Amino acid sequence: MTRKPSDILLTKEGYEKLKEELHRREKVLRKKLQETLNQMRSQGDLSENDGYTIAVEDYQNNEEKIMDIKTKLERGKIVEKKKATTVELGSIVTIECEKGQKKTYTIVGEDETNPLEGKISYKSPIGSSLMDKKKNSEVIIQTPLGKNNCKIINIK
Repeated sequence: MTRKPSDILLTKEGYEKLKEELHRREKVLRKKLQETLNQMRSQGDLSENDGYTIAVEDYQNNEEKIMDIKTKLERGKIVEKKKATTVELGSIVTIECEKGQKKTYTIVGEDETNPLEGKISYKSPIGSSLMDKKKNSEVIIQTPLGKNNCKIINIK
């Protein structure tokens, strides 16, 4: 697959989550926000109606998020993991760094990151350092806290 710089790389799971989020925002949240907006509008003088102002902002924020998700889905490229010999999108990578620290990360698209679950973006300092590397490769990971010398001990 030829990638353009404008492509948004996603795992299949990430793509499906975006589709679900779009559906929820378009079919459920939009209707709910419109109802709230109508209720606030019916309460009289809009210039002094804070509830109306908040409802308008909430509705506009949802519409912006819908457009953002649609753009991501249009530009999104689902990357299927091909092999466990090289770190790529979708890989589960275990590294061992200085002082014997072992960490396991799942390499995901930018919108799929969740550090608490060990999901890091392929564009993050750690993710980009690991991309395209093989098992037993020595890598230097530059983070805001400094450089770490690490070794890839497993790729799934």
